[in-house]
Amino acid sequence: MLNTYLNGVIFCFVLIAAIGVQNLYVIEQGLAKNRIFLVCLLSFLGDCVLFGFGVFGIGAIALKNQNFMLLLGSCGAIFLLLYGATSLKSAIQGTHFAKIKSAKPQSLKATTLKTLAISLLNPHAYIDTFIIVGGFCATLENTAKSYFYTGAITASFLWFFALGYSSKMLSRFFTNPKIWRVLDSLIACLMFYIAFLIIKFIMQNLGYL
Repeated sequence: MLNTYLNGVIFCFVLIAAIGVQNLYVIEQGLAKNRIFLVCLLSFLGDCVLFGFGVFGIGAIALKNQNFMLLLGSCGAIFLLLYGATSLKSAIQGTHFAKIKSAKPQSLKATTLKTLAISLLNPHAYIDTFIIVGGFCATLENTAKSYFYTGAITASFLWFFALGYSSKMLSRFFTNPKIWRVLDSLIACLMFYIAFLIIKFIMQNLGYL
């Protein structure tokens, strides 16, 4: 079962580490020195919930319902395209750096609500946990699913706390406007690429490819 646990760590680390809205938000809060422990903790707990749904059944149900899967995929693709366009605009105009530079600590309520919204209302997260993780775990026995889930949340815990506190320590590096232009450009390319893969998947299932 150690192999299953390690598979969960590696598999989910790759999914979590892909730069997206949630990771970028954690970096922003780390740079702003805004309740970083709370942000990391809520991001981790959000993953616990989503991975739990994906590993223990919701993902498998989604895979059996083609219409639901296509709807989820379409929402994810639209989300990624919009986010990619926003990142590309930030890379060109340098607005993300300006936002980081002027960032100020927020209230406990505002930080909690925004972190939960970004963690639990992100279509990309549902695609990762319900479709990708759910599809993989549909082939595992119940005991193996528990080990895989433990590995997944281990990866989530290590990733978010490392990301949050490292961004705080590397604030001088991240407050370089050129770094943010490059980072935003990379994020835009990644989001557009993932959206392309999702659209291709949808087109294939609809019989157009």
